[in-house]
Amino acid sequence: MRTVIAAHRCPNCEIRKPLCFCAMIPQLVLQTRVIILMHTCEEVLTTNTARLAAKALTNSEVRIHGRRDERMSLDGLVQPGRPAFLLYPSSRAIELTTDFVSRLSGPMNLIVPDASWRQTKKFVRREPGLVGIPHVTLPPGPPSEYRLRAQRGDQNLCTLEAIARALGILECRAAQAGLETLLRVLVERTLWSRGMLSAGRCTTAGIPPEAFC
Repeated sequence: MRTVIAAHRCPNCEIRKPLCFCAMIPQLVLQTRVIILMHTCEEVLTTNTARLAAKALTNSEVRIHGRRDERMSLDGLVQPGRPAFLLYPSSRAIELTTDFVSRLSGPMNLIVPDASWRQTKKFVRREPGLVGIPHVTLPPGPPSEYRLRAQRGDQNLCTLEAIARALGILECRAAQAGLETLLRVLVERTLWSRGMLSAGRCTTAGIPPEAFC
């Protein structure tokens, strides 16, 4: 994980300190274990959403791949009594539906790559530890609300959005809603800080008064 955060940023939510939203990060206790496989290039990006998802999900962890001369551990991806699935929209991926979930033998390990599309394709293809783990994909849904980086299309989601929608099917809609609200806070406060969104157009908790000082 990142070890250096600029002094003007909150060390937890990583936004500028006057815009800190740590108090709004939920603590979701769910049966699904979310294992995020983050590319090392994402470690330094303040717009990364996977770290935020991990802070909100008590049953989750982040592992880093792509570091030079350091092999990422894949221990525990597959565990007895817990089916493991990789959230990756390959041609052989199974669509996540309530019917699919009803046939599972127990709570799952949901493995989520966190990288650019190009990096993810290479990683999934080349990583021996992922061979044999079935792929799942999300059903079609509304356009992405993530506006902090250029997306390949409206159906391309950031990592937090993908996790939220998956957990909405695997667990409950309340978990999905909690994560999506958290994303909106991040997006709106970041866009406001860039001068790209007025305070009056923020639909979540608004901009803290101290941020205007």
